Amino acid sequence: MQTNWQQTWQTHKPSTIWLIKASGVLLLLALIIAVVFGYHAGFLTLNQFGARFSDVIWAAMTMLGDTYLAIALLLFFIFKDKLLMPAMLIASIPATIFAQGFKRGLAVDRPPRIFEPEQINQIGRVLEVGSFPSGHTMTAAVLAGLLIMSAKNNILRTLALTLVILVGISRVMVGVHFPIDTLVGGGVGLLAAGFGYLVAARFNLGQHKISQFILFCVPLYAVFRIFMHHNGYPNAHDFAILVACLALATFFIQLACHLYQNQTGKP
Repeated sequence: MQTNWQQTWQTHKPSTIWLIKASGVLLLLALIIAVVFGYHAGFLTLNQFGARFSDVIWAAMTMLGDTYLAIALLLFFIFKDKLLMPAMLIASIPATIFAQGFKRGLAVDRPPRIFEPEQINQIGRVLEVGSFPSGHTMTAAVLAGLLIMSAKNNILRTLALTLVILVGISRVMVGVHFPIDTLVGGGVGLLAAGFGYLVAARFNLGQHKISQFILFCVPLYAVFRIFMHHNGYPNAHDFAILVACLALATFFIQLACHLYQNQTGKP
C-alpha cells in the first residue's frame, strides 16, 4: 500500500520532473558560465543591448518579480487550484532563507560597483551590494513553479517558465544583477515552488472554508500594497497597478460565479 507521500508523488510526478529539469538547466547554465567565463560574464553585452529598448519595458518586466505583485497574480488562479496560496507561503520559507542568507552573508557587489556609471544602462534605483542571487527572479520562479506544478500540459508549463526568463533578463537590463544571479535565483525558486506545492498537496492544505478565507486575504493585501509603493521603478507603477486590478477583478468574477453555483446548485 502506498504512503500518502507516494500518492502525492505519483499524482504530481509529471509536473515535478518537468520542474526539476527546468531548474537543472538554469543551474547548470549558471555553473558553466561561472567556470568558463567568470562571474561577471555577459552583463555588459546584455545590458547595453537592452538600452536599445524603452526603459518602461524592462521596468514593467522586473515588476513582475516584485513580491507583492507576484502574490497578487495568484488571484488569477487560486479558484482553479486551492493549493496555490498555501504552497506559495510554504515555498517562500526556503526561498527567503536561501536568498537572504547569501545576500547578507556574501554581500556580493552589484554591477554599479564593478563598472563605471557610463558603461551601464541604469533603470530605477541604484543598488550596490547583495547581487547574488536575484530575489526578483527567485520570486517570479516561485510563482512560475507553482503554476508549472498546477499545469496539465507542457505548453502551459513553458509559458510559466517564460515568466522566469523575462524577469531574469530584466534584472540584467535594469543594471542590478549579473546573469548568474538570475539563473541561480530562477533555478532555486523553481525547486522551492515544487517543495511548497508537494507539501501543500500532501497535507491537503487550503481546502477548509475558513483557511481559504484567511489565505484569500493575503493576495488581497498584496494588491493594496501595490498601490502604496513602486519598488524603485516609478515608470512601471501604473503597469503594476493595472495588472493587480485585472487580477482582483478576475478574482471577484470567479467568486461571484462560485457563490452563484453554490446557491443554484448548477455546475
